[in-house]
Amino acid sequence: MNILIVDDDRFVLEGIKKGIDWHSMPFEEVFTAQSVAEAKQILQSVSIGVLVSDIEMPQENGLALLRWIRQQRLALESIFLTCYADFNYAQQAVELGTFHYFLKPIEYEKLREIILNAAKKQKESESRLAGNIRAIRDSFWHKMILHPDDAKKIVIPPGLSYHPDTDFFFLLFFALFLPEQSPHWKDFQLEYAFSNMALELFSIPGIGLESMVSERGERHFLILKSADPAQDEDKIVAAASRFMREYSDHFHGEVCCFRTRPAVLGQMGEKIAGVKASYPYIQTCLNRMVVWENFCPPQPRYEPPNLEEISIMLQAGNRQGIRRIINRYLERLKQGGSASEEMLISFLYDMMQLIFSWLSKEQIEAHRLFANSDADVMMKAAPHSTAAMQRYLFYLVDRAMDYSNLVRDNQSVAQRLLLYIDQHLGENISRSSLSDVFFLNPDYLARLFKQEMKVSISAYLLERRMERARYLLRETKTPVNKIAEELGYENSSYFAKLFRTRYGMTPLEYRRRPGVSP
Repeated sequence: MNILIVDDDRFVLEGIKKGIDWHSMPFEEVFTAQSVAEAKQILQSVSIGVLVSDIEMPQENGLALLRWIRQQRLALESIFLTCYADFNYAQQAVELGTFHYFLKPIEYEKLREIILNAAKKQKESESRLAGNIRAIRDSFWHKMILHPDDAKKIVIPPGLSYHPDTDFFFLLFFALFLPEQSPHWKDFQLEYAFSNMALELFSIPGIGLESMVSERGERHFLILKSADPAQDEDKIVAAASRFMREYSDHFHGEVCCFRTRPAVLGQMGEKIAGVKASYPYIQTCLNRMVVWENFCPPQPRYEPPNLEEISIMLQAGNRQGIRRIINRYLERLKQGGSASEEMLISFLYDMMQLIFSWLSKEQIEAHRLFANSDADVMMKAAPHSTAAMQRYLFYLVDRAMDYSNLVRDNQSVAQRLLLYIDQHLGENISRSSLSDVFFLNPDYLARLFKQEMKVSISAYLLERRMERARYLLRETKTPVNKIAEELGYENSSYFAKLFRTRYGMTPLEYRRRPGVSP
């Protein structure tokens, strides 16, 4: 077991190293760091059992270091030092599961006793972990696959009997795509289905299924350990081919598989990072198994469909014609093996520019019209597959055309504005806020309202608020300041001034003369 001491003051570090008899302690080596960044480098390259850290340090503090440690799933016991008796520090330390928290200065003998107890607890934790090898392996491979940039130097955790130079591993990566008519499948359901199929098909005698790691529901990694790579490669390829067939038959979807050649543990980080770098080209490898080491990403030149034709169809409201063009174009990319993420993004940007430009001419604010969580989810997923791109582009076209048809009736829009204003008299209503609700250019919206109602939005809003104020003053006992708040006026004096200007008397005077018409 190793210990790491972190403090930006080198005199403190030297004092702790010299003040404690480390030869009598159960540590192989004592590491020191003067910053959180330096500590992270050590933690990424060496297995640490106990951490002793200052809290107050420049840039990142000790609590930030411990949060990072928890995110990385590093199993160690932490002890914090601080010069300040700050309850907030102590509370955060407890929430992060620290072993001990104490104030500087501390006697070295007391610190030695705390460190010994932490080391004892860490050894007990390691013993418990040793009884659950599956959890250790999963944690190790999760870190390798989900954070490949952090795994620059592989640290084999206690209890995991890997030999870096003699154990060989295969990496299989599957990208799964469901047909458009199956959007009801959730990520966790796909992950569960994949897990069951993988356990059945890759339980091969003599080959260890070390771990399965999923990103979202569609991207899955399998790590297989081989004692005889030359003999086992054919078995693994056969199992992967069968998986692809059964997935296609059962889910009627498409699948891409990247496999790596056998490699020792020290080479796996590079292979994992390389496979992940191939994500933008997954669509070009549908229903194929690709040896990653032989993979050369296609470099086709982007050629858009007839954008002028699509523009004419937008103006004519021909959504079916646009759908046909989208379908033909995406199918051509797919069949030609050029449906890379880069190509799909280029197509998406061209389509968005066309649609947004057309909406702008229609006085519709596109960034407001499509500002919702469903649109955000679809846009994020669109470049990942032709099916997802089709869904998002169909959504853009349909929503744009539906709303354009709706707002072409000026009188209908004006009536909807009136209803909205009447239902939200107490809110901060302005041209901008109304634009957020109706997705229309604020200036256009104001002109349309005045053209239909013969009065400006602000004048109409004031009139309706004053009418509502008269009703509340006459029919209720609500205090004047509460009425002002209900109608959106934070300052009751300003409300009273507006009321007097409109009716020639203050709200209180009006309340005392309820039978008098203004």
